[in-house]
Amino acid sequence: MINGASIAARESAAGVGIGGIAFLFVLMIGLLVVISLIAYLCSSAARRGELPRGRLRYRAGVVLSSCAAICVYLWGLLHMPSDEAVYLRKACADAGGEERASRVDGYETSYVPLRFVCRVDGDGGFSTIPSWINPTVGVLCSLALITAAASATRAPTGHRSKQTTPKGNSNP
Repeated sequence: MINGASIAARESAAGVGIGGIAFLFVLMIGLLVVISLIAYLCSSAARRGELPRGRLRYRAGVVLSSCAAICVYLWGLLHMPSDEAVYLRKACADAGGEERASRVDGYETSYVPLRFVCRVDGDGGFSTIPSWINPTVGVLCSLALITAAASATRAPTGHRSKQTTPKGNSNP
């Protein structure tokens, strides 16, 4: 053991976890998408008189459930350790305790579904990502898809916007 981490764990640390630049990139893109979706919803609400009746409810459902799914995913991403061996061991110690963290012989990473598993020899492994993250993201994404499908299949009941005619046309 070198500095509390086994040699196998140090060698398998290459390419696991999330690097600082990659983490910031994913975080910034996620926040930009959430802000853009909220701005879209606000602009739709501002011109709700131009939308077919009831369409704003569907848009709100799709946008809010999509934003919630992105925010929950980003929250789970905050539990993913950096790709340095010290942070990997600390994340395993926080999730499984010092005794189990000292026996870690490898790591397993997945971004969809979000997962970071500390592999322990003979004991399987344990995750540092909270167990509720992936099911919650799945339910929220499903809700967004169902709401979008319901919006697409619902026949519009008419527009509330004014009908205008080009200049010079005397038709009412």
